[in-house]
Amino acid sequence: MPHLAIVPRVLTAALLAFTSYPVAAEPLPAGFVRLRELAPAIAQDIRYATPFNFTGAPAPGYGRGECVLTRAAADAVIRVEKRLARQGYGLKLFDCYRPARAVAAFNDWVKRPGTADLGRIFHPGIARGDLVAKGYIAGNSNHSRGSTVDVGLVRAGEAALPTPADAGPCDGPLGIRPPESSLDLGTSFDCFSEKSALRHPGVTAEARRNRDILAAAMAAEGFRGYGKEWWHFTLVKEPFPKTSFDFAIE
Repeated sequence: MPHLAIVPRVLTAALLAFTSYPVAAEPLPAGFVRLRELAPAIAQDIRYATPFNFTGAPAPGYGRGECVLTRAAADAVIRVEKRLARQGYGLKLFDCYRPARAVAAFNDWVKRPGTADLGRIFHPGIARGDLVAKGYIAGNSNHSRGSTVDVGLVRAGEAALPTPADAGPCDGPLGIRPPESSLDLGTSFDCFSEKSALRHPGVTAEARRNRDILAAAMAAEGFRGYGKEWWHFTLVKEPFPKTSFDFAIE
């Protein structure tokens, strides 16, 4: 009965075909794109999809570590990368669009002191309960509008560093901070410290220079910064200036 022998081979081929291709990502709302699909060479380390962030756990809505932005913001980021490349540098994306549910979870986390906390790394000098009042955690984040990015500066062609698993205080010496770049930016990303302010006088001359290089490139392509955080930039002409989104990043 040769037809019986065909069945396993057919089933095997079907299973191989099914498992050989990744499941398609969920469609995004109109006006949004995945940066990796437009510019795969730009480095990404989307921290809230991992447990290595100030809460010590992945944030709600971050199903995968993927930079999602409005098309206008993504195009501007690509222009920044090209501008920096001419100077021997590049970008590293730490956060892009942030679902509103993640913002709500951060605000809830502040009120629950018994839950996980990597404060010894991310807010070593500030009490958890003071993070909202001091402007480090927002009640309504402009990240949820899809045109805000948290970015770092790297040397062009620099080997990608993995997401850290542990580190010393984010505002300590370069050698003990979370490793993110071979360049000194004064603090690591998401460091709730006065030293994270763009013009803080307590960082090295090298760190000030690197911050200025990053800020100048971002401003030249239409982004405005946030004085308390050297890494935080919002597209001035954002397409959804009054709309917060809550779709998951899948």
